[in-house]
Amino acid sequence: MSPSRDPLLLFVAGCLFLSGCIGVDAQPMPTQTPSPVAPSPTVAFPTLLPTSTFTPLPTGTATPDLSSSPGNTFFADRFSGDLNWAQAALAPGGLSLAQGRLVISVRQANSLYMAISPADPVPNTYLEVDVRPEICLDNDEFGLAFRINEDFEHYRFTLTCDGQARVVGVVEGVERILIPSTDSDAIFPGLFLTNRLGVQMEDDQFRFYINGEELFSDRDLSLPSGRFGLVVRARQSGQTTASFDNFSIRLLQPPTTNTPSD
Repeated sequence: MSPSRDPLLLFVAGCLFLSGCIGVDAQPMPTQTPSPVAPSPTVAFPTLLPTSTFTPLPTGTATPDLSSSPGNTFFADRFSGDLNWAQAALAPGGLSLAQGRLVISVRQANSLYMAISPADPVPNTYLEVDVRPEICLDNDEFGLAFRINEDFEHYRFTLTCDGQARVVGVVEGVERILIPSTDSDAIFPGLFLTNRLGVQMEDDQFRFYINGEELFSDRDLSLPSGRFGLVVRARQSGQTTASFDNFSIRLLQPPTTNTPSD
């Protein structure tokens, strides 16, 4: 008599036998085709002018004796609309209107960007603007440019990001220091803080103001007249940005004299 067989054992043995005879081929993974990447746009920037040479002026310049005072407003811009400021594209950068301010940015170290107002040149004026640094490092500069001629010779009255004021003149490609970097408690240093810069100019005589306080004065005969503008200069950083508001030019008026009555 044959030994009895467990049907379950017979079923498992059959499955094992079949699995040894049947090969399973591995299915290849689907290949993903990469999406095409758009090429980066090519941006052409103006050629950077050669770096200016710094030549300090002799010390002991006489203090000006200004006899006039600011009078009627000759030109004003609150930057609520476009009044066609010209761009002196001396380096990669740009300017734009944003939230009622004129924003100037320069995007290359040791270079500057200038915006020139549409106002006609007048020799004896009081020039003012509110300036606020948006992106800067300690010795990056921003402020006023004045007596700008066709060769971009000009004077600059600027603040640094760390709160110093200075004045330079640029004549025949040479940058001359008129007033070296100067500290003052009148200056609000650092990002996003607004300072009001003012320059009173009468012939060869200048007075410089920060937030209504006179900081220093000087004389210079190099540039008798020219246009007015705003400037941002990057020293060590690759990008420096400042915004400006309440730009105004006021004509100087002589002091009133009292005529004695008969």
